[in-house]
Amino acid sequence: MYLCVIAEDESKMEELVKIVDSCESGKWLDGEKIKADVKLPLPVIKAVFDIYESKGYGLCSKAIGVAKYVGKV
Repeated sequence: MYLCVIAEDESKMEELVKIVDSCESGKWLDGEKIKADVKLPLPVIKAVFDIYESKGYGLCSKAIGVAKYVGKV
């Protein structure tokens, strides 16, 4: 995450955090769609999903090869 903050456009990172932060309870976010919309690498999106999950705000999909996040119900 640190390298992304240094190397990427700050507005892209802010948009990503805004999207994940505003995720409604029970709504799934698709990392691939966010990747296309915000133009950030998928590992960065997954890392943000993981951070939010670790704080108890939602859950990441455990399916292999899937980058999805759901707001906690």
